[in-house]
Amino acid sequence: MPPSPRSPWPARGALVAALLGALVLVGLGDLRARPGEAVVAMLLWGAAVLALPSPRGGPRAVFLAAAAVRGLLLFSPPRLSDDLYRYLWEGHVVAAGGNPYLHAPADPVFLDQAADPIRLLVNHPDISTIYPPLALWLFAALDSIAHHPVSIKLFMGLCDAVTAGVLAQVLAGRGRGLRGAWLYALLPLAAVESAGSGHLEAAALLCVVLAIRAWDRGDSGLGWAGLGALLKLLPGALVLALLRRRPALVLLVAALGLLAALPFADAGETVLRGFSTYARHWSFNGSVFPLVSGALGLVGQADLARPLCVVAGAAVTGTALLRRRDPAEVALWVGGAFVLLSPTVHPWYIAWAWVPALVCGSRAWTVLAGLAPVAYVVLTTVDPATGAWQEAAWPAGLAYGSAALVWIADRVRGLATPGPAPAAERARPRHRPESP
Repeated sequence: MPPSPRSPWPARGALVAALLGALVLVGLGDLRARPGEAVVAMLLWGAAVLALPSPRGGPRAVFLAAAAVRGLLLFSPPRLSDDLYRYLWEGHVVAAGGNPYLHAPADPVFLDQAADPIRLLVNHPDISTIYPPLALWLFAALDSIAHHPVSIKLFMGLCDAVTAGVLAQVLAGRGRGLRGAWLYALLPLAAVESAGSGHLEAAALLCVVLAIRAWDRGDSGLGWAGLGALLKLLPGALVLALLRRRPALVLLVAALGLLAALPFADAGETVLRGFSTYARHWSFNGSVFPLVSGALGLVGQADLARPLCVVAGAAVTGTALLRRRDPAEVALWVGGAFVLLSPTVHPWYIAWAWVPALVCGSRAWTVLAGLAPVAYVVLTTVDPATGAWQEAAWPAGLAYGSAALVWIADRVRGLATPGPAPAAERARPRHRPESP
């Protein structure tokens, strides 16, 4: 008797778990009203994906699975984060010829639009925009399609699904297994923060992986890195790393940035007002920064913590640019420094280190990504009357502490894999050698 064919369901278990997890979040409705249940659902979803074998299939299968999970989350209200309401409002202002650098959402100049439901949902309405000019034009384009969260969620979710597919291409091109791409496609962090909450990181990170793929194939990658830097500042480090190939491309990137910025020139010195407020005053879910701030506070110098962490981040970035040629390694050093040294680390920020870590084979960042939703426990402390909340230390301690233990264990054992399940051997990217 011939052996019975092996059931495909065990290999599809992680995909089924992700789809069920997404359905549970959709079923919970307003997650801000039920943050405890949302956190538990995401942690169980992540644990199931990490424990089960990854599905079979190549980059196309990874993209389709990622798109399916993110497609379900389009039906979840964007309540874990309200950033996309600012995206829509500022895009609406730009499309109407206004300047979000000059006028915050609460500015009296918008009194005739006081009843706009999107404007009423903007967080910190007294603060002007913190986003680069090209990002504002992207918001304007999406707002013109629909002055509704679905336009942002759909675009960012699609970008993120494409990121999963391109990540699979990068891993395949480097002779690696696709476990890392499947983890990105199916774990809740990227899916929830893109299609669920519509964060701009999804578009910028797509540019990062496209730059890495281009470099692996012997192209420059600088154009993609430059586009990412015009959407979010962090990919700017990749621009410097990729200058060795086709440096003239940086002129095109600069020209695009200048064209995007010119319509907002009347903001003058106020152009950095919103970003300055964010950089100087906000803090949440940090790791190294709270330790540095607390230590300096003992001697009355807590205000030095932010500039000290900036200097440390610049030193790490400079070291990466000098010692690393692989843009994925540069992105990991820079993204890791950003996550560890920043005073504010929203869950979606972790993707800046997680994505290149999946390429380089550092599973500690996957553990941190899996535990990232625990930061939303803070929503259980929000006062409905004032909007104030109280951050506890244990969520950050659990997430960063667990990741640190895994990192230490891997250094001891000499491992370098993208996730808790065994992965393919380390391999160098297949690219044309540098010219002598």
